[in-house]
This record gives sequence, structure tokens and C-alpha cells, in this order.
Amino acid sequence: MPTRVSWLIPVRDGAQWLGAAVRSALADSLPDDELIVVDDGSADAPESVLPADPRIRLLHQPPLGIVAALEAGRAVAGGDLIARLDCDDLVIPGRLAAQRPLFCDPAIAAVGGQARAISDGDVPEGMAHYVAWVNGLLDPHRELLVESPMFHPATTLRASAVAAIGGYRQGPFPEDYDLFLRLAAAGFRLTNLQREVLFWRDRPGRLTRTDPRYARAAYLPLKQAWLANGPLRTPRRVVLWGGNRTCRPWLRWLLEAGHDVPCLVDLAPFVSRRERPVVRPEAIITERFDLLLVAVGSRGARDEIRARIRMLRPDLVEGRDWFALS
Repeated sequence: MPTRVSWLIPVRDGAQWLGAAVRSALADSLPDDELIVVDDGSADAPESVLPADPRIRLLHQPPLGIVAALEAGRAVAGGDLIARLDCDDLVIPGRLAAQRPLFCDPAIAAVGGQARAISDGDVPEGMAHYVAWVNGLLDPHRELLVESPMFHPATTLRASAVAAIGGYRQGPFPEDYDLFLRLAAAGFRLTNLQREVLFWRDRPGRLTRTDPRYARAAYLPLKQAWLANGPLRTPRRVVLWGGNRTCRPWLRWLLEAGHDVPCLVDLAPFVSRRERPVVRPEAIITERFDLLLVAVGSRGARDEIRARIRMLRPDLVEGRDWFALS
């Protein structure tokens, strides 16, 4: 079983939270573990808040961004496992003790867990819904194309698997979601613990709220690339299920990529979109297709459609024969 853990904590101007984050990680660590803090051009002296502990290693770099910081830390990490943590979050005791044993399975490359959102004020509704969704996902593969199915700062990664896919990539997209998709595409397994491992802080300056790389539109090209390199690497016959607003970009992309879309499924029949007939859900019983894609945005609709598919086509396996999208 992989034993040594390298914590990886990038920070820029986060000294007010960093000390507590580091202490929470150290308290959850073994004597042979290490903690790598990468200062990404901070102006608030992060070294001044670090406790005196030989397991801590502080790296400095100009303000190059989170991907450069993660890669700088990964380059010097000596652990079999890399445990991610953000400078403003806190480890819930027992995280590593619960995550380490799962890496006995050589197919597993990433182990996440549940988070508890914390904030100086009320946790925004959108974040609360996202936290509840991830907290309910034992198997991240099931809804891999909906949104990022793991909390990055709650995730521990197999170092050799991350190295095998080339590490974190720089681009106009969320680096964590890109990493999870590429691990899955390479055949590695992702999993989430059904226990809390992280206090996840929401604040106005958080990258996920301020950086366009984490906007919803930035996820779409990653999802399309994952499909194009996997289930849809060759022209296929695809049925698309969903409302007009959520289906529209997916229908356009499927047709431009050369796939055959014989029909769309919705509750409103007798209309067409791009000259494709819109049919009732019962049509999937007799319609011939290679893949079913379910593109819905409203909360609760995905679970309702999942139940309908189980009733109409119990032979269809989610994550193989059909995928949920957003």
C-alpha cells in the first residue's frame, strides 16, 4: 500500500488562513509525510505564519498561477500520494487514515470525500447545492460529464498516475476537472469517501468565483473532448434527451462532429429541432442508437430521467450506454 503522503498547498496572499490549514494537515499526518507550500508571488509573507515543523517545505515562485504552483510542488514531492489542500480550507481529522487504504487497489488514482461548506456569512445557494451533489456521489464516474464530481482540495491522488498523464495542464479551463477527466480517460478509477474530510471555505476572492477558467462555459469543451476521444471517437448514432436550451449546444456539436442524431427526447412531442423529430421518452424502447445523452439543467430533472430510463430500458448502464450532461 502506498504510504508516504506529500501535501500540496498553493498560496497567494492567503496568510490569514494558511497557518490554520497547515496545522490541520500536520495533525492528520504521519511522521514520514511532508507538506509542500508553494508561494505563488504572495505579498503577505506566508512564511511568517508557518509552524516550526521539519515536515514543511516552502517554495517561492513569481505569481505564475495555480497550475504552475501545483506543478512546482509536484516536481519536488517525494510521496507515493499527493494530498491536495487549499490555503483557506481545513482538514477534518481522519482524512488520510480513511483515504490511504483505498490505494491498495492499483486501479484507483484519486480518492475524494465529502466537504462541509463554511463561510463568514451565509453559504451561497449555488455552492450549497454543489456541495450536496458531490457529497452524494460515491462513484464520480457516474456523473463525470455533469460537473467536477470531486472536491479538489479534499482529494488525495496517486502520484504515479498523475505523472503518467502529464500532471496538471495550463489552459482556459478548470485544472482540477481536466485532471479528473484525463485520469478517467486513461483507465484509472476515481472514488469518493462517504465521510466528511474537509471544511471548504467560501469567500469572495476564491478563484472558482473570480476566474473565468472556472465559469460554466469553460467546462463544455473539456466534456466534448472527453466524449470525442472516448465513446464518440467514431461516428455514432446518438439520441439526445433534454429541453431545448440545454440540448441546443450539444445537438449542434454532435451534428458538426458527424454523428447521426435520429431524434430528440422530450415531454413535448410533435415538434422538431434542426429537422430532428422530438419524441416521447417511451421511444427509447424501440429506437435504435449507440449512445444516449441526457442534457438537462433543472435540479431534480436528472434523477427523474434516471428513474424513467431504469423503467423503460433497464439494460442501459449509466456511464457506458448513457451519460448525463449539463
